[in-house]
Amino acid sequence: MSMLSLRGAVFDADGTLFDTERLAMDVWLGVAREMDAPGIEEHYLELVGRNHEGIVSLLRQVSPPDFPLDQFLRTCSQRSRARLETEGVPVKEGAREILELLAQRGLPLALATSSGANTTRYKLENSGLGRYFQAVVTGDTVTRGKPDPEIYLTACRAIGLEPACCLGVEDSKNGVLSSHGAGLFTALVPDLIPPTPEMTRAADRTFDSLLQLRDWLARCLP
Repeated sequence: MSMLSLRGAVFDADGTLFDTERLAMDVWLGVAREMDAPGIEEHYLELVGRNHEGIVSLLRQVSPPDFPLDQFLRTCSQRSRARLETEGVPVKEGAREILELLAQRGLPLALATSSGANTTRYKLENSGLGRYFQAVVTGDTVTRGKPDPEIYLTACRAIGLEPACCLGVEDSKNGVLSSHGAGLFTALVPDLIPPTPEMTRAADRTFDSLLQLRDWLARCLP
């Protein structure tokens, strides 16, 4: 896809627009240590980008059979929400700038996040980013989470565009594979996970930051 044919964009949320992956990792690893669950610590980065069902599936594989998984997830969710309410919703550098650029160019925007609807709504409302999006697709509204392409296909349909006409912006392996598999022009902006050969092969372009991606789009878009 050339930039001249770009008609819309779909963004991931955590780690891409919101600087929340570090907060989540801090909470999860802290609770894992308290509950003596070293398997969760060792495999945390594999959870990034997965929806609730994907997280539960992986945790069951790496936790003891009698591990209180529901209690663990509930505690992590409560502590993460408490920190967001206390510290505010952290927005990645360049997030507002790139969304404003695309909005000024008249491109419809969608969010495709593995997080649930309630958490996503809170982040959008309290960060001020919600006004940019014409559609929001969350992990609890699709059958198959990332890296499956379903969530990106759903997001493109929600803004009335074919995937080939859309830009997908992601930070994680699971997200990049999802966007690429759906057929979007995929931009990788790494966060916690350094780009692997698999990630860079799936991405059409890799950028160091959202600001760098914004500047590239400003040059390429009509």
